[in-house]
Amino acid sequence: MDEANTQQGTFSVSGTTLDMDFRGQHTVTVTDRSGHSLNFQLFQGVHYTPMFKVDQLQQIRGFNMRLDDIYFSGYPRTGTNWTFEMTSMLLNGKAETIQRAKDLMELTPHDELAQLPSPRIVNSHMKLSDSPDDVAALKCKVIYTLRDPKDVAVSLYKLCFDRPLPCGRYMGSFEDYLYLFLDGTVDSNGIFEHLRDAEKYFSHHPEIPVHVQSYEEAIKDPVRAVQTLSDFLGLTRDDDLCRAIADKCNFSRMKIDKEAFAIKLDGENFLYRKGTVGDWKNWFNDQMLEDYYSVYDEKMAGSRFYDTYARSKY
Repeated sequence: MDEANTQQGTFSVSGTTLDMDFRGQHTVTVTDRSGHSLNFQLFQGVHYTPMFKVDQLQQIRGFNMRLDDIYFSGYPRTGTNWTFEMTSMLLNGKAETIQRAKDLMELTPHDELAQLPSPRIVNSHMKLSDSPDDVAALKCKVIYTLRDPKDVAVSLYKLCFDRPLPCGRYMGSFEDYLYLFLDGTVDSNGIFEHLRDAEKYFSHHPEIPVHVQSYEEAIKDPVRAVQTLSDFLGLTRDDDLCRAIADKCNFSRMKIDKEAFAIKLDGENFLYRKGTVGDWKNWFNDQMLEDYYSVYDEKMAGSRFYDTYARSKY
């Protein structure tokens, strides 16, 4: 059996080295059908990267939100960095690069988040049911990011395969990784559980204002995506600003502009990959696609999100 390559380099955010503290973590090893493995920490029944400190995760539910905070949650690789940038520019009223990484609750010290001026954009990859209690209590605006799970699977695989991350460098094939992804034994117990949890959360808290941000729709019409965000935030619509922000947040430009503030491994930016739609077609064979939709149909049946990425779309 091949074990995960656990050798890792130095991680930094905005040029500051991250303190990797694995104390108190309950580490679990996930092994694919060919014997290749990944390591996760198990926190309250959910798989997370060992990059997140236990004491940081324990503080999230009790984090003090503000009435004008915008909370956005999304599964990893669904466009959360992109959404953070667009939303921040709108709130600033300027199409200028945000001079910091997005404020991920799992990584950013909460005393630093507490010092940010209002309105804050508070981001997390955790399921919405694990969000700060204040999100529902204060009826904070929520942005939830969506992306085709097939493209998410490819993007996560490349993240694990290309670099020695804290969960280990995955040495298996995409096909083997896909079945871990479908089983829900990867980050946050898989995207399908994340989606169903969001749906349940919205149902239980109908008073919360929610904007669902589609990765595919934003790629198709980025100006419209920024305009819709602006309307959701309750801002006076400035179409010139929306066009300027859409242009500034073009993937190739943003990748360059955010270089100094990105999460890096040994000085290399590993967050930004292709920023395209439909790359999954280069990775899935017919059997993999059939198996994928078999699981999708089972896990997403009856969901408000089902039709968005159903088989009939492709």
